[in-house]
Amino acid sequence: MQGQMIRTHLETERLRLRLFTLDDLQVMYELNSDPDVIKYADTPVKGMQEVRERMEQGPLADYNKYGYGRFAVELKETGKVIGFCGIKYLPEIDLNEVGYRYLKEYWGRGIGTEAAMVCVEFARDDLKLSKLIALIIPENIGSIRVAEKLGMTKGPLIHIYDVDALQYEMML
Repeated sequence: MQGQMIRTHLETERLRLRLFTLDDLQVMYELNSDPDVIKYADTPVKGMQEVRERMEQGPLADYNKYGYGRFAVELKETGKVIGFCGIKYLPEIDLNEVGYRYLKEYWGRGIGTEAAMVCVEFARDDLKLSKLIALIIPENIGSIRVAEKLGMTKGPLIHIYDVDALQYEMML
């Protein structure tokens, strides 16, 4: 990637993806406290201090360490952050994952697929990755559908982060 700047903003027809800042703590609280939204990903946060710690140890640390991480996803028409999507390096398995999470009221609108598609392009074109995965709990049908629409195929069931997850994967 010598001499090439990694983009910090991506756009689709309806969405703007940008780096998270500490100004996004409230929406991160919403994304990490709703049991329906987080049930396949993590335990709900207990307060804003925990949200700040997760933000500082998650996307903000990833930007500094790897130069990329999950993006905040905004609706262009309102500027409201409605979730996140992006590429995260997983050192435990030495692979990059496309991951996504959205506020419940935005489920079922194709937003997850729209944002993930531009993130796959980003992984291929900007990051020059050759393989991308998505770790998905087998019961998470919505996320499986997004992975399949991206062209990913179901790989092995792996044990990671104290759960069994399907490793969907694609070559870029």
